[in-house]
Amino acid sequence: MSPFNLIAQNTFSSIEIEGLVKKNDQTAILTCQRGSTLPANLQYDSYGEARPDGFWVRPPSNFPAPSNGILRVTVNDQLGRGRIGTVYSVDVKSPRDGPHIPPLVIKVSNRYRSPKLAREAWFYEEMEHLQGVCIARCYGFFQVELTEEYEVPNWRRISEEVAEEADEEERCSLRDSVWSQERAIYFAKVKEDTPDSASNKVIDTIEDWEDLVQEELSCYTPDPAAHLTFVRKHHLISVLVLERLGEHIPIGIPLEGIRQDIHDLYDDLGRLGIEAVDVHWRNILGASGTSERLVCPYHDRTHAWRLIDFDLAKKTDKLPEWTASSSHSLLKIIFLNLVEGTVIGWD
Repeated sequence: MSPFNLIAQNTFSSIEIEGLVKKNDQTAILTCQRGSTLPANLQYDSYGEARPDGFWVRPPSNFPAPSNGILRVTVNDQLGRGRIGTVYSVDVKSPRDGPHIPPLVIKVSNRYRSPKLAREAWFYEEMEHLQGVCIARCYGFFQVELTEEYEVPNWRRISEEVAEEADEEERCSLRDSVWSQERAIYFAKVKEDTPDSASNKVIDTIEDWEDLVQEELSCYTPDPAAHLTFVRKHHLISVLVLERLGEHIPIGIPLEGIRQDIHDLYDDLGRLGIEAVDVHWRNILGASGTSERLVCPYHDRTHAWRLIDFDLAKKTDKLPEWTASSSHSLLKIIFLNLVEGTVIGWD
């Protein structure tokens, strides 16, 4: 038995969050229920380097049957903010008895970004047997659709007045519809016709936008209709619960012993046909010091580092070495600059 005696990662069917939202200008507890994730589309190789046996297939889950526990947390500091969400440290109101709940963080979707956080949550499901090995442990994906009296940090107040103002002020191009699909639909209720520069279609109703976005989504998710269900819920907030990890790779010191371990992490993902895409210093963190480090099934040892942030990741049928090759190329440049005291990005 693990000396950490960690709680099962699918214990919780809901989460109660204190300090994240206000209701009628008063601090309120937000309750979210276990949500459904969105699978990523399968990226077929076109360069003759595909796996002979096709896509890697996820094995059956090793988790026990899901429980109906309630995770109660209080929001502390904001740790980071990115394209799709804001990450907060939380205090866990854990019971005195029973399995241990490790330190956690929550990643809260930015407004209109629930579909992309649902997609990232799917990658954690896909990589279940690498959780605690080379990626963070995930303790669930939760959602709730807010009513208009709620206010969320980093969101504007949810009300019809704000929505109507936004409709008048915002106009989305075809590129917006591809990269920010949910915003494109939300702001598509415009009075005047908007030409689609790519196909010369006239987009003047929300149905026209949905047809266009569903076509574009065919390369993003195997189930565009499910994605659009998320999109139409403009007040949907999503929460991904992860174990809290350590610090970033140090800057300005030799990285002997670190480089190979991090290269191995991307090799682990490559064996599953997963290309991380967003290879960046900020997306590599030290392993947790309060949770057991599991032995890597591919390297027969534990890893000291973890990868995060998979909203841009791809599921591909490339050979593992080809899936990881682009990550290795980027790592070489990242490490070179870190030693010299510089952090470079790929945004």
